[in-house]
Order: sequence, then structure tokens, then C-alpha cells
Amino acid sequence: MIVFLNACSLDTTKTKSEILEIPNIEEYTTLLVQSVDEEGVSSNSTSKVITDINEIQAFIEKVNKMEVVQPPNKELLEKSKELNKKGNYFFVLSDKETMDNKVYTMNFFSDGRIMFQEPNGKKLEANGAEQKMMYLSKEKHTDVLLEMKELLNIKF
Repeated sequence: MIVFLNACSLDTTKTKSEILEIPNIEEYTTLLVQSVDEEGVSSNSTSKVITDINEIQAFIEKVNKMEVVQPPNKELLEKSKELNKKGNYFFVLSDKETMDNKVYTMNFFSDGRIMFQEPNGKKLEANGAEQKMMYLSKEKHTDVLLEMKELLNIKF
């Protein structure tokens, strides 16, 4: 009976970390960086499209294979609410400038957390089961956002 209870308690721990690999890293030719202004609005002045393959590869190397956790849906929802605040950024990799084929999205938050989409995620079932669409970096990486802004000459 004790073994059974112990096994159940281990199974309910949802914060196991894993290494997330960005898919199709050799196929990306465009990186869109976007933020918002003080009013929470994005515009041309808060967006930049990068097509330099060396810059894109340097970006991927910096964030690929990062240790992530799958937080509870409530925590993901709270983090998502922060996206329209100045200082938070979307980084979208794509194999086309039109962003209408392969895309991979990451959200960098001013507190250093990074949200990754799960490339092989499952759609949300009616009861909320099987949702594995987003991961958060296990650690806060405030230096990574600063390095990316410098590397990619992001001034907004």
C-alpha cells in the first residue's frame, strides 16, 4: 500500500523538466521580432523582420535545447495576459517571410521567462485533457533577452 501511494504522488508532479528542441532549425529563413508600445499596441516601430541567416542561426543556438517545464494551465494563462505589456517580445521563426508555412513562436517576458510552443503538441480536448501546447523556461533568463536585442539590433 505504501508503494502505491508513493507512486501516485510522483505521478501527480507535473513540473518535471525536459529539454525542448526547436523543430526544423535548418529551414528557418525569417525571424520576426515584435513588441508593443506603452498602450499595448504593436506597430512598424515595434516590429522587425530579420532575414540574415547568420543572425537567425545565432538566435536559434542561444535558445534551442533550453530546459523547460510544463506549468499548470492557470500559470500559462497568467503569463499570456502579460504579452501586451511593454518589455515583452514575440520571436517568430518561419521558413517564409509571409509567415504562412512553418512557424515557431517564442515569447520572451521582461522577468526572464521564455514561453515556447510545443511543436508536437496535442489539441485541447473538450475536458481539457491532453493539452501540451506551451512550455516555460525552467529558469529566468534575463540575460538572453538582452543578448538577443543586442545581437539583432532591436531598439524597441
